[in-house]
Amino acid sequence: MERSNYYIELQMYCRGRYMTIASFDRNSCEKIVHELFDELHGDPQASDLRRLRINLLLNDTENLKTQLRSIHCTLDENTKIIIKKTFRAVNFD
Repeated sequence: MERSNYYIELQMYCRGRYMTIASFDRNSCEKIVHELFDELHGDPQASDLRRLRINLLLNDTENLKTQLRSIHCTLDENTKIIIKKTFRAVNFD
């Protein structure tokens, strides 16, 4: 499987700003990362009820990250999807 610089970053809104709490395998297969992001539920617009932001990023170089897409959601909306896809990626890699 070919590796890519695409990855997913999870951020939580806390004390007036977003803090990165996790990222999904920066060196994983591009297909897996895009499939996972496409399966996630959320809204492009931020709200007080949706404190979790999930970003699809491209790491062009060591210092340059490009945010391709972003959704805002609750943890309940996507926990099962993230765990399932992570388990598959780890076990079949």
